[in-house]
Amino acid sequence: MAIILWTVVFAALGVASAKANWKSLNSTLNGALVRAFPVATPCHVPINQDACDIARKNWTNQFWRAQQPGGYFDLNWENGDNLCDINGNASLPCTQGLVPYYVAQVNNVDDVKKAVKFAHDHKISTRVKGASHDFLGRSSGNGTFGISTIKLKGINFVDSYTLAGAPPGASPVSVVHVAAGEHWIYVNRAADAHGVIVVGGASYSVGAAGGWVLGGGHSNLSPQYGLGVDNVVQFEIVTPDGRLRVANRYQEKDLFWALRGGGPGFGVVTKVTYRTHPAIKAITAMLFNATYTNASFTSFLREYLALQPTLSAHNVSGYSYPTANGIVAQLLVHNSANLTALNSTLKPMFDLAQSETSNGRPAKVETLGGVLPSYLSLFNDDPATVNERAAGYAILGSRLAPASAFQGDKVQKLADFMVKSPFTVIMHLVAGNKVSQVAGDATAIHPSWRKAIHHLVLAGGWDNSQPLPTRNLIRSALTSATQEFAKFFPGFGSYVNEGDINEPKWQETFWGSNYPRLKSIKNRYDPRGIFTCFHCVGYED
Repeated sequence: MAIILWTVVFAALGVASAKANWKSLNSTLNGALVRAFPVATPCHVPINQDACDIARKNWTNQFWRAQQPGGYFDLNWENGDNLCDINGNASLPCTQGLVPYYVAQVNNVDDVKKAVKFAHDHKISTRVKGASHDFLGRSSGNGTFGISTIKLKGINFVDSYTLAGAPPGASPVSVVHVAAGEHWIYVNRAADAHGVIVVGGASYSVGAAGGWVLGGGHSNLSPQYGLGVDNVVQFEIVTPDGRLRVANRYQEKDLFWALRGGGPGFGVVTKVTYRTHPAIKAITAMLFNATYTNASFTSFLREYLALQPTLSAHNVSGYSYPTANGIVAQLLVHNSANLTALNSTLKPMFDLAQSETSNGRPAKVETLGGVLPSYLSLFNDDPATVNERAAGYAILGSRLAPASAFQGDKVQKLADFMVKSPFTVIMHLVAGNKVSQVAGDATAIHPSWRKAIHHLVLAGGWDNSQPLPTRNLIRSALTSATQEFAKFFPGFGSYVNEGDINEPKWQETFWGSNYPRLKSIKNRYDPRGIFTCFHCVGYED
């Protein structure tokens, strides 16, 4: 992989020549090339008080961070292990961290083509940042050139659209074209106004045309409509040679396949076209809350895990958070107005609470539910007031899980593992049903997605006060725990967008049998490895 980092760039071209090249690029981009820093930099010497005040005010604001050339949702992919905290010692200057030295804040597709061509011609390792949600740090990197797509805006619905390259007589589809700088909350709002829905992420600020869909894209809509990669019908992408290509089922077929789950290493996506679906008229929505004493944790978790195949069979989707003192879950049944049926499905949990209480271990199960009139009702908060707690230090490990993992003797062992784990368990009931009706090699995601009902996450992290040795111990412990966790789901992989960056067998874990084809396509479109990142397709070269 012929990648030249900054020190080598300046050495190879000569300092004067290198500066001239960057100056020329900035001119070509009409001043869109900026020197980027971690966002707390103005609060450290040399202090810029006005800029510091703005950073303090917006420190945890996910939308503001996405707009900053050096801003990321998670600080571990912004600062790395260097100290550059908003409340840190102001007398110590910030270092570059993992923020690209220069960032092209592109304003249009032509800018993207120019920035990519520059990186290609000078063999510079390049990272692409959209909404800045990336738990594996693939949009940042020490010594890299950055391209920020956050200014590429546009959400356009077409009720009868014919794909590029389609033969005469091809059936048109109802679609929405989404530019690379859009967040899912704004797509959801626009879709509601247009009378349709689009399969997208649950977080307000996740990018709608970037890493989410490139990694597969799960949603609470997935059991009914499929994953993001099952709903995308076309990509517009600037490949490493600087060409804008349109990839779909009719043209650039291999590239279209790779982009549906192969990750961010194939170029700069500028627009994604998704299939739309008729608006949902009713959603049975429930907030499930089980509270108990620590002594009942294993019993409650075992019972709740055992319910997962039944919930999946009833087309329930949602997110659950089990802890030593309770289980909180948001459960949904789309196109349904039957809250009684959902409560009935959960009857074993009510029975367990009564039994535990009778045996001197106080427990309670409560549900708060209703029928919502639209999908947008799940996102009724003003994005300007939503705080998704950005600016933390999060690391994840995960595995996909089949229904059989929640049955028989296996469920007790799985519950025991989760209870003893020092990491937070997050349960995503987002597969099965429609997701399982697609062939394992139809897209580039791990084939086990098509056999799973669940995506289970182990989550950890640290705060800025913890020293590097402690952080490394947490990283190592998460990787070890994830490998033990994997033994419960033999043959099943991990969701690449929410996996462990340090997976030892990352090719197999993230892509399985689809990896050889992915690597071949990567080598064809990016032979210089311009867009290669750690444990992304082609990294081993």
